[in-house]
Amino acid sequence: MSPTSPPPILLLPDELLIEITAVQPQKSLTPEPPSEWVLSHVCSRFRRAVTGACTLWTRIVVDLCCDTSAELFRLYLKRSAAWEMDVTLRAMDSDLPAQKGLQYLSPHVGRIERLTIIVEARQALETILSSLPNVAMPALQHLEIENSSDRDIDLLDLSPLKLPNITCLKMTRCTPSFPPLQWMRALTHLHLEDNPYPVRENSDIFRFITTQHTSLVYLYLDLMKAIFPLGSGIVSQSLTHLDLEFNEGETNGLLNQLASFDTPQLTHLGLHCAHGDQLSFLLNSNMQSTFPAVTSLTIDDLGKLCCDWTPGAHRDYAPVKPPLRLFPALSSLTLIRECLTPRMVSDLFGPGSQPWLELEVLAIRPRPAEIENVYRTLQEVVCWKRSQQESLPTFKLSANLFEREFWAENGVVVELLADYGMIGSNGDRDSSTWQWYLADLRVACCIAHEI
Repeated sequence: MSPTSPPPILLLPDELLIEITAVQPQKSLTPEPPSEWVLSHVCSRFRRAVTGACTLWTRIVVDLCCDTSAELFRLYLKRSAAWEMDVTLRAMDSDLPAQKGLQYLSPHVGRIERLTIIVEARQALETILSSLPNVAMPALQHLEIENSSDRDIDLLDLSPLKLPNITCLKMTRCTPSFPPLQWMRALTHLHLEDNPYPVRENSDIFRFITTQHTSLVYLYLDLMKAIFPLGSGIVSQSLTHLDLEFNEGETNGLLNQLASFDTPQLTHLGLHCAHGDQLSFLLNSNMQSTFPAVTSLTIDDLGKLCCDWTPGAHRDYAPVKPPLRLFPALSSLTLIRECLTPRMVSDLFGPGSQPWLELEVLAIRPRPAEIENVYRTLQEVVCWKRSQQESLPTFKLSANLFEREFWAENGVVVELLADYGMIGSNGDRDSSTWQWYLADLRVACCIAHEI
């Protein structure tokens, strides 16, 4: 290639260029411009290809407090034509949102498929909700409302919204008012994080979750304020996925709260913000199982826990021994940033452990400080299982473990553990394979402006 020749990546067919551009990470709230915007300014050919692909302009992030962002928002609305949209509305200043962006959106609300609203003040949120026309939004299936301030927003009135086909509602540091609206009864996914409204027996939210008419299959519940008297709890015949965030408390607190759930159809359970000693008490429990169908267990501290690593800490931890009576059908175990991961893995699979034939997958993403300890523990697990002529579970590992040469040298098959989100079961595409191509395209943009 001569010094004046364009980079080969600029010779990509339009169809491949559009496909690579379409597969990108989740909408970024950083100032970095999105790929479709960057590529539309590379050259006339790229501009024609990218601006002519309406689907590339359907993922929109707008700062409602900025007029410039509102004008860019209008351009995206135009270029997305009649396609359904994924829209994020932000109002992060203390001032009320400017009306310009909301006015641009009003004629297009009927084609919003996914709507995310991020605010710092209740008044800003109520302004946004009241600006949406009092007409049905038939395309909307996924609604997220995030309060990013320190002040809770409780009993939020969602009655202005007409959402006949919504299936997923996620709310962070805010809670809808009850009794539920008619469209809320059709939800299949409900995610209440940092919930400011206590979940108590006979509370409105408690009755909503446990009603026999609910169609919920996924529930994320923050139990920081949950109070279940002895003999009562959440009963659901429909839930298949349950994620629970716990508060720091007594060693047996995790088990006591989990015992409040009766979910016989549950197949996936996520336990978040629980310490290793609490987990050991839970996993060693001989309590009658209320999770007979759970095949997948995910344990994640969500980056919220500050563990004490000094000598003598976690003195209540007890070695975990398989099989786990509480989860008799468990076949997949995932440990994400969980304290005491090396010790727990060694207990379950290392030297002296009992065979656990039912477990097929072990997935791990350790804390940065524990990467080497986890790596050494997994090496010991491989050597122990081989010496006992026992099969290994499939390892799914974070990149900093996956790339080690030990696996190939010893014939151990490992898989790369992809990033995940709490409510990612709604079908977001995995973009990790395409990021190298996207990075090359950004480099090509810079080169193209210089040649």
